Amino acid sequence: MNQILLAFLTGLTTGGLSCFAIQGGLLAGAIADQKKEDQKKSILMFLSAKVISHLILGGALGLLGASLFISPNIQGLMQLLAGIFMVLTALKLLDVHPIFRKLSFTAPKSFFKILRIQSKNESFVTPIILGFLTILIPCGITQAMMLLSVSSANVLWGSLILASFVIGTSPIFFALGIASEKILSIKPLRIIAVTVVLYLGLTSINTGQILRGSSHTFQNYKAALFSNDTKVKGDTDIKDGKQQVTINVKSTSYQASTQTLKLNVPVNLTLKTNNTMGCSRAFTIPTYNISKILPATGTESLEFTPDKLGKLTYACSMGMYTGSFNVIP
Repeated sequence: MNQILLAFLTGLTTGGLSCFAIQGGLLAGAIADQKKEDQKKSILMFLSAKVISHLILGGALGLLGASLFISPNIQGLMQLLAGIFMVLTALKLLDVHPIFRKLSFTAPKSFFKILRIQSKNESFVTPIILGFLTILIPCGITQAMMLLSVSSANVLWGSLILASFVIGTSPIFFALGIASEKILSIKPLRIIAVTVVLYLGLTSINTGQILRGSSHTFQNYKAALFSNDTKVKGDTDIKDGKQQVTINVKSTSYQASTQTLKLNVPVNLTLKTNNTMGCSRAFTIPTYNISKILPATGTESLEFTPDKLGKLTYACSMGMYTGSFNVIP
């Protein structure tokens, strides 16, 4: 019961804002074309679908353990698609070109026939679908709650833990969703709101690229433009044939003991946390499909072998905090 309360309070505080930064654009897109009187219902349906999907996921995690965790590459692809959807929504709201007026996210007509939904209710299917899709793009704090569901080793408790967290995030989603109704009706505020959605979309695309291990990210472009071409070298300690590397995981950054790794030499990577909060605890190395949820305070180890020359990126699961190694011959 204490874990359920903890999950709810986490969602009510930091979780709400963290998740909205990742998923808020989907909600904005779901209600962008709807009438004023329909938006509240759509928001409620979006949130209800979100709760139900996480209730199911929590139960599955409680039953099957960590085997259902989404890989960084799959999560990155979903982030990329979500970001593209948000950008298209922003362009549609700005009416930059007539072609964007035809863009909409709706289920096929056959879907409505199967469910026998009347035409006047078809618009509500979109927020329901998008609400379910949020399960595929969890923020870092959501992943921490997923770990809590796994540790419960129980279907019921796993479901309640994750559902309680999502219910806790709902007031922020509902409040900001309702506010968008008035904001979008005032042209200057509409432009600001659309700019925010566009920013969130581009950020989501960039996050997706980071989680996919792509070199095409804003961080890499910035490094290429402003690089002073100084080679960063580091002396990696090799013990028992393995490179010994330590990363101190802070709440807002990663501090590695070296920035250079040797090609084809196994790495023993030690991750240290000390009262660390936030998504930096959801550590990933996308290239090798490595994902690790770290304790707030403690030490975790993992091993991998760098088999490609060049930059090897690591990041938090939201792509907010990143770092990299330079793999050399």
